[in-house]
Amino acid sequence: MSKENPGNAVNLLCEGTVIVGDIKTKSDIRIDGIIKGKVITSGRLVVGSTAKIEGNIDCVNVDVSGGITGDIVASGTVVLKVPAKVMGNISAGMISIEPGVVFNGNCQMLKKEKSEPVKE
Repeated sequence: MSKENPGNAVNLLCEGTVIVGDIKTKSDIRIDGIIKGKVITSGRLVVGSTAKIEGNIDCVNVDVSGGITGDIVASGTVVLKVPAKVMGNISAGMISIEPGVVFNGNCQMLKKEKSEPVKE
């Protein structure tokens, strides 16, 4: 999980858990249940194969094996692993999609441009 997370605290939402509403955390989070709302974290998000998220995601890094209906914005990396099904747009610094993943949406890679030194 993320090194930005002091004490390595990780939130776990197990299979069978249903949350209706937004989730916001500074810690890493793993979801194996159902979320109907936004997920916002300044850490890493892991969406397990049994997870279903209906809402937008805003995070640093995300690994997806489950289902997402909503947009993903990640300043770092988005990794889509089989059997992931993503219905929504993705904006990320880096994107990895395994063969067999279902992805319907637009994809945009955000690149931080290095500023060039000023020439005199």
